[in-house]
Amino acid sequence: LKRFSALVEEYDTPAEALVEALTAEGFVASLQPVASGVQLCQYHCPVAHVARAHPELCAAETRVFSRLLDSHVQRLATIAHGDGVCTTHIPRPVERKVP
Repeated sequence: LKRFSALVEEYDTPAEALVEALTAEGFVASLQPVASGVQLCQYHCPVAHVARAHPELCAAETRVFSRLLDSHVQRLATIAHGDGVCTTHIPRPVERKVP
């Protein structure tokens, strides 16, 4: 959290800061654009061996992402579940029209 907080002002979006913070912690993260937003991809999980036995770690991580990004996010895949990459959908922010 401290690393993210220090980085958030340096990037165009909070998701980009999250990618940098995760990569610095060994998760090898990237963002992939999709029609409805972006997908956060984590290609390495330093805690996958523990998360296999305790999937609640992945659920907690998803909640932290949601809080940090101030957005609903949806976990699509996890390494701990046997997928090749952890993937989390981050929807595009809703633009609010000012009357």
